[in-house]
Amino acid sequence: MILSSVRLLFALHLSTIAFRLPAVFLLDSIFGEIPAISSFHPVVLMGRLVRALEGALRRVFRCPPCSSRIVRERVSGAVLAVSVSAVSFIVPAAVLLSAFIVGTRAGSLPLLVILLLLDVFWGYQSVAARCLRDEAENVRRAVSSSVGEGRSAVSRIVGRDTACLDKSGVVRACVETVAENTTDGVFAPLLFYALGGAPLALFYKAVNTMDSMIAYKNERYAFFGTFAARMDDAANFVPARIAALFMIVSSVPFRFFGTARAVRIFFRDRYRHASPNSAQTESVIAGLLGVRLAGDASYEGKVERKPFIGDDVRAVVPHDITLAVVSMYASSSLFCAALSALSFFLEFRR
Repeated sequence: MILSSVRLLFALHLSTIAFRLPAVFLLDSIFGEIPAISSFHPVVLMGRLVRALEGALRRVFRCPPCSSRIVRERVSGAVLAVSVSAVSFIVPAAVLLSAFIVGTRAGSLPLLVILLLLDVFWGYQSVAARCLRDEAENVRRAVSSSVGEGRSAVSRIVGRDTACLDKSGVVRACVETVAENTTDGVFAPLLFYALGGAPLALFYKAVNTMDSMIAYKNERYAFFGTFAARMDDAANFVPARIAALFMIVSSVPFRFFGTARAVRIFFRDRYRHASPNSAQTESVIAGLLGVRLAGDASYEGKVERKPFIGDDVRAVVPHDITLAVVSMYASSSLFCAALSALSFFLEFRR
């Protein structure tokens, strides 16, 4: 019975995704994060679970006599990553499946409607375009006022040291974050939601949350976060390249974007990053704006040598942050429309 219910629920997902996906995107665009329920946001709950499991697993794997510290931390980190991502998928899937079984057996249409609304709500919670826009615009306003305020604002959304950044450094850091999070915060959640509804979107969100929490290259997480970092690389591999493509295509109507230059920079610089995914979108935005991004950056007092991305056609200015946000929304809106149209066409053919 459960297997047949899963099939029917997935069929319901496919038949309604053309309408639910735009609803998810619009809800995030209109409301963003709701402060009143922020304590129960899925990412907040995932973060608490990560911290609780990290402490417990570090104690459990503290001193096995037959393994080195590297092995212990990699194994315990892998157990954490698998556990958190599994819980993040299983819990919403179980709730939605239970509601579907009860609703179909009782013939309750309202319960099925509530199921779909809950799925849309969780999907909306997995997208972060509005939050990213708000934070980026806050940086733009702050850095336009003073460098100190800009450093403080950008420190909320980047992992690098910001105390020594000049005005251009603050702007570049923000533009890079918008470009990278166009994949992490918008394209990937939308794609995973289209493929498997809220459970798969929240699975992705858990992977991405762990990457931002425990995948640092420092003493504490160099080995513990290895598995989480690899999971994030794998999860973002396809979305990053789709995002880069849609950023290029969606830039064509805008005369202030250098579309041809973006294509050239993308093919030249898309692997100039330690991550296999981050430079995919960073190279596109560098080309669209005609600026140079990346380069050396300081993390916890240590300078990491990084190659530049893009050409130094002109100096970066605060308005580039707004243009990066425009690119994010233009590309993600087109992507959402394309996915909805495709699903509607496939359902019509079926």
